[in-house]
Amino acid sequence: MYELFHGQAFQYYRPEFRQLTSHVYEVVNSVARTYIVQDESGHALLIDCGYTSNAPISANPHRFIDHLTPYLETELGTETVEWFLPSHYHDDHLAGYPMLKTKYGTKLASSPELKDILENPHNYDMPCLVPQGAQVDQVIERGHPFHWRGIDFYMEQHHGQTLYHHLIWFSVDDRKFLCIGDNISGVSFRENRDYIHSFIPKNRTPVSSYREMPKQILDHAPDFILTGHGGGVPFEKTEIERWQAWMEHWQTLFTQIIDQPHPNIGMDPHWIEFCPYKVHIAPGETVKFKVIITNHQAEAQICQLHFRSIENVNLCPEKTEITIPANEKYICQIQATFPERFETHSLPIVVDVTWNGKRLGEVAEAIAYW
Repeated sequence: MYELFHGQAFQYYRPEFRQLTSHVYEVVNSVARTYIVQDESGHALLIDCGYTSNAPISANPHRFIDHLTPYLETELGTETVEWFLPSHYHDDHLAGYPMLKTKYGTKLASSPELKDILENPHNYDMPCLVPQGAQVDQVIERGHPFHWRGIDFYMEQHHGQTLYHHLIWFSVDDRKFLCIGDNISGVSFRENRDYIHSFIPKNRTPVSSYREMPKQILDHAPDFILTGHGGGVPFEKTEIERWQAWMEHWQTLFTQIIDQPHPNIGMDPHWIEFCPYKVHIAPGETVKFKVIITNHQAEAQICQLHFRSIENVNLCPEKTEITIPANEKYICQIQATFPERFETHSLPIVVDVTWNGKRLGEVAEAIAYW
């Protein structure tokens, strides 16, 4: 079909493996890098497994195909993939997990903070979600090792390219590896320039995370940094220190230019959010939503909420007023009863917010669909 549509031959994708140490490999010709940790008996653990290309199906190769399993055993001696550790929740890094689950029964591990977005993506209005959730088989608590065949892995949620982001580190072959996901932009490697970060505010990136990203690398001082789109690169202290100075300047600029009492009010698109964000309903069903409000400011704030929907959707309450303590989250509930008959495919619920006397408008929504 590709040849018929594009008038040129299809070139089958073949992964190219690079051996970093005796037990660690990476796939170098995939736009989202896959890292393979393997023991002598052919058992493997994968960190990320995603798109081979940035382009949709018209590309060659496609965004995701089973581009690994035909070659893992023949080229690496891999007999099974036992565990999958995601650097973060984005589909370009997760797209291969269903294939691993189907072929090998591969299990999924996560920090407590990422468990829900991996299992229930419909709860979140976030970019690059995999539509179907995946069951987390083991939760790795902060500071606790995950033992796998003689290797201790640590997986902790840390703010990075997205709020829902892991740092993963482990030592093998007398080398320390630190997986940082997409904290360093892939542009840095394409253009042979100083490190920059992946700046995508809708990923929900607190301003304070800019300073933290290089600091985390310096604190760990690994031998190899495993990046999401640039491969495994040696740790060079002077490069990371230069990046840290860059990020300090970036954070200062953003703090100055965002016209809000706290810069995270301008940077966080979900400081008020519904959970679930998207829910499948039946006619006449009643659904309870949580509304989560984050006060980024150093003083308590008065928040007035006015809920609205389309005709014949009954909301309870329709209005509420709350005081939210400084630097804290507040959770309230709203109940929506949907009509027995409706003509639209989706029924939105929105909240009109007045924050400390200033009306901000309808800043958050939930979607019910049938």
